Amino acid sequence: MRVSFVNRVVLITGASRGIGRAVALAFARQGALLVLAARSAEGLAEVEGEVRALGSEALSVPTDVTSPEAVLALVDAAVSRFGRIDVLVNNAGIGKVGCVESAAFEDNVRQTMRASLFGMINVTQRVLPVLRRQGSGAIVNMSSVMGRKAFARFGSYAIVMHGVSAFSDSLRQEVADGGIRVSVVYPALTATDLLREAKEAEMPPPFRHMTPLSADDVARAVVAAVRQGKRRVVLPGRANMLLLGEALSPRIGDLIASALTKRRIARLLRMSSGKTYHETIAGYPG
Repeated sequence: MRVSFVNRVVLITGASRGIGRAVALAFARQGALLVLAARSAEGLAEVEGEVRALGSEALSVPTDVTSPEAVLALVDAAVSRFGRIDVLVNNAGIGKVGCVESAAFEDNVRQTMRASLFGMINVTQRVLPVLRRQGSGAIVNMSSVMGRKAFARFGSYAIVMHGVSAFSDSLRQEVADGGIRVSVVYPALTATDLLREAKEAEMPPPFRHMTPLSADDVARAVVAAVRQGKRRVVLPGRANMLLLGEALSPRIGDLIASALTKRRIARLLRMSSGKTYHETIAGYPG
């Protein structure tokens, strides 16, 4: 049976740009009611206008997910306006590149952990009582392929994304008896501005000539994950080859990661078939 999102309330963090914006528009096209959260009030206003242009209703709440008080106000505002929350998409976060020996590495881990993991935990803990009272709901946590296999120069991000995986797996089992479903989405490199500030030579080696996913690709996967109750979604599907290799043996996983640094092999595996990340991002507004 096809699940309808008409008049379902979807709360999205990090909704002012990138994947969050694309997810908001994807659910709006399905008739959902949107609660949009991000730090940028200006960015939220733009996305809210796009949602309304699609015929859906939206509530924008400027929110820093690392602030318990701000998150409490966000959830209270959502319930006050719409009376319920049906879907939570935890998308807010940051990412930084740099080698383990870098003087900034420890601080990069702390910053990323605070925004991308503790922010997610904070929002989830505030939304769960609402879902429990309803006896239903869905939570989607945005991770990354790095949450299953780390690449060189992206260790700080991978540490946190592995944490998102562990948090999600534990949460899924804890809430299963409450009619609440938990999905984790693992996109490969995506054309958002997450790594806009990183120079091409500083990128994780496999990323330097990889063709990124579009934010719309990821958004469609998020909607499908909620509709079908999927526990895990890896994008693109062929990235499962890397994760399978890593599961079988770290040596195999490392060999595949190394192979992806060679353009001809990446092309053969259809991971490099168009513009690179930096070529794509150059055409996007900042």
